Amino acid sequence: MQKYIGVKRIEARPMTRGDYNVYRGWQIPANENPADEGYLVKYRDGYESWSPKEIFEEAYAVEDSSPLLATVFDMKSPDYKKRFAAEYRQLKIRYEGLKRMCEKWDAGELDFTPTCPRAIYDKQLSAMVDYLSVLEVRAYDEGIDLRG
Repeated sequence: MQKYIGVKRIEARPMTRGDYNVYRGWQIPANENPADEGYLVKYRDGYESWSPKEIFEEAYAVEDSSPLLATVFDMKSPDYKKRFAAEYRQLKIRYEGLKRMCEKWDAGELDFTPTCPRAIYDKQLSAMVDYLSVLEVRAYDEGIDLRG
């Protein structure tokens, strides 16, 4: 079978299996546990379903809690300008994260010990700054808005 990765924006709220059946006006089947935790899921077209908690939480993350994950929608756009802007945002998010880590390292505030020498992280930061700069020049030349 072919493997797939699903990418979709949904709305959801916690709801037990029993509450979902009540919500739909259904009788809960005898072989189902009404106390099962899960989520009421609403799709873009208005379709609603129920998903068990474990399956739902493996597949979805709160959009506001993961700015990097939120860029995936533009990465799959047919518009190259949206893909380009998403690439820039992803790199900027990663750069800022690594920079924060190095600042904490310098301040003695890291809760782990990095495995690479600091010079390696400095080279990575430098390469990321160069890459960001190249993308900014291209964006200007190509009329691509990088502000968000």
